[in-house]
Amino acid sequence: MILKFSSQILTMFSQYNLKAGLLVVGMVLFGISSPVAAKVVEMDSFKDWSVYRDDSGSSRVCYMSSVPKKLRGDYDRNNRGETRVFVSHFGNADRNVVSVLAGYKYKKQSDVIFNIDGKDTTLFTQDNRAYSFNAADDSTLVTRMKRGSKLVVTGISSRGNKTIDEYSLSGFTKAKALLDKLCK
Repeated sequence: MILKFSSQILTMFSQYNLKAGLLVVGMVLFGISSPVAAKVVEMDSFKDWSVYRDDSGSSRVCYMSSVPKKLRGDYDRNNRGETRVFVSHFGNADRNVVSVLAGYKYKKQSDVIFNIDGKDTTLFTQDNRAYSFNAADDSTLVTRMKRGSKLVVTGISSRGNKTIDEYSLSGFTKAKALLDKLCK
């Protein structure tokens, strides 16, 4: 069932963005309690960032992730799910894939503002996730995150609520070094 579900998600996302589909499949597999998901291992943590490895597929998937230090906005916190920022490597195919898990569905056709120390980048939304538009944007964001200290992600929920999530970039550079080492 997991493989059937994963292929359906990949098919759905192939019309939008292949890397987005891969990330969703990876996150689905990571979040399901099954023998497949049992191969996801937290490798290490560096201040506010943790690095994970998944060897369950045909190629290794590695990612690093952080949770917000502060959630702002006028909304009921009980109606919001898990919120995270990710940088992922899918073997040698897609590297430095930047994404956001909102904890809610984004407003259709809305943008997310990804602000690193005062510099804005626009991300596109798909359901409860946001992604950069291309690999060049991913690379720029990762470089800024290495040099930066604060990340602010601003989005609009399907209910029209504005959310402002503040992340620390403390530990990002060390976590990124391990991520690169794990997925060559």
